[in-house]
Amino acid sequence: MALLLLAGCINSALAIEVTEQEVQQAAVSSQVVSRVAALTRLYNNSDFRALEFNLSQLAPLQQEAVRAQLVQHAVEFGQLDQMKADWLQTQADRKPAFTVVEQGDGYLVTKSAFHYGAQSRGLVLHWQQILLAQKMVQQAEAGSLILSKWLTGDTHTQKQRRNIFLEQLSSLSSDAIAKLVAQFSSDSHLMWLPDNAIIANLAALSGDQPLYHLLWRRRTDQYSLAELNRLADLAPSPQAVEQLMAATINPSLKQQAYRALAVQKPMSPQIREFLVDKLNEVDDGHVVATQLAQQGYVGWLKQIAASSRNQVLQKNLQLALTELP
Repeated sequence: MALLLLAGCINSALAIEVTEQEVQQAAVSSQVVSRVAALTRLYNNSDFRALEFNLSQLAPLQQEAVRAQLVQHAVEFGQLDQMKADWLQTQADRKPAFTVVEQGDGYLVTKSAFHYGAQSRGLVLHWQQILLAQKMVQQAEAGSLILSKWLTGDTHTQKQRRNIFLEQLSSLSSDAIAKLVAQFSSDSHLMWLPDNAIIANLAALSGDQPLYHLLWRRRTDQYSLAELNRLADLAPSPQAVEQLMAATINPSLKQQAYRALAVQKPMSPQIREFLVDKLNEVDDGHVVATQLAQQGYVGWLKQIAASSRNQVLQKNLQLALTELP
């Protein structure tokens, strides 16, 4: 006996079973095609009273075919407003009026004949995100957006709001950004953000040194690494060089940071002095010497070794030079 599976919680007592062929024929029928062409204009104008009246004049199967194509048009049209979102929510909430039975190897699957509900829900969710983004911008500009509260929620909500924040960040005024940056020095809850996305992007946009300092002290992730690479591309600009130097305090970023400084040619006096000082350090001296040797500064390193009696420096240089191919 074939096993009957109900897909999408379809109530077979309410839905009418049709064939795939009937569904396809309805979708391409002249009545449906002409009605879709007319009703897309009503959809674009958000005239849903007239749209629903026109739909009510159709036979049920043709009506469902038109609804499905109108929702597909909504996806392609893209532009949303509250009236469109309300109509789409109604489509998402509609119960399947028709089902089709799909036969597999020893089983039957009953599923909805039209699938516009999921598309409608996706568009409604997109509209809700648009509204949330608009509200976020308004609150940020008014100085009332508290990041630690706005970013609360489960993991999905936090990621969603983080992404909305990042998408809207470049549209904010300098005053709004300054107020957001200031929250990191006054709100200890922001120290527990799950990743560095907001900190890195705010630091890049504001150039705020305390925020950069916080970024480099936090655990490295894709966002702090991306900001380091962005700064490396901007070198030898003074701000970029300053932050590349600051980033060397991070154990996971120091290799990339020192490399970004060592590749600067010609090397500025600021970078030269910084790297020479680092050569004397037990922890980072070998890393710096290795990066300089790999960039062709062997002669300069030998000169430094000849003029210094610092045993730590001597050891770091000797080890770096012996590692060269």
